Amino acid sequence: MEDQRVMVIQDASKQVCSSAIKWALHTLILKPGDLLLLLGVLHQVNHPTPVVSLKDSRKLVGYRKKMGFSSKFAANHTIVDRETRKEEFENNAEILEISKLCKAQKVEFRIEVTSGASPAVVAMQSAQNMKATWVILDRKMKKNKKIFLEKLPCGISRMKKNNGIKLLRGPRKKFCLTYDDMIPGNPEEDDLFSIEVFPTCKTISDKPV
Repeated sequence: MEDQRVMVIQDASKQVCSSAIKWALHTLILKPGDLLLLLGVLHQVNHPTPVVSLKDSRKLVGYRKKMGFSSKFAANHTIVDRETRKEEFENNAEILEISKLCKAQKVEFRIEVTSGASPAVVAMQSAQNMKATWVILDRKMKKNKKIFLEKLPCGISRMKKNNGIKLLRGPRKKFCLTYDDMIPGNPEEDDLFSIEVFPTCKTISDKPV
C-alpha cells in the first residue's frame, strides 16, 4: 500500500481549526511513513500599474520609483505575514497536541503557509506538487471545488460550517485492459502489426456526494 500524503487547506487569515486535521489523522487511518500537511493560504492583493499618458512622462520616473518601493514593501510585508501566521499555527495548543500525536504514530506532520492572488489556484498547485492522495478544503473554498475536482485525481473533502467534513469524491481509480480484452478473436488470426505494444489505461472516479 502506497504512503498517504494528506493536505488540509485552511484560510491562514483565520484562527486555525484542528477538526479537519484530526479527521484526516483518524478517519484516513494514517500509518507510519505517511505525510500530513497543514497548508495555510493567504490572499495576496496585487496592485495593477495604471496607464500614464505621454504628457505625464516626466512624472513617470518618479512614479515608477514610488511603485517600485511600494511593490518591495508589499512583497516583504507578505513574507512577514506568512512567517507570522506559520509561527502562530505552530504555537497553537491544539496543533502542538496533534504534532505530538503524529510523532508518536511516526506520521510526518508539516505546516506551510503560502499566498497568492487566487488562494484556490495556489492551494491546487501545492497539492499537485505534493502529489497529494487526499485533500481537505477550507469551508470558504466551497465555490472553488470544481477546480480541485477537475485538476486533482486524489480524494477530496471539504469542511462544513459546523466544522464537520463532507466527502466530495473518493480517489480516482485506474484500471488497465489486458491484451485479451483489447484483441477480439484469436490473436493468431489478426494482423500482429496492428496490435498496440502497451496496454491502454483508463481512469474512473467515484460519483460526488
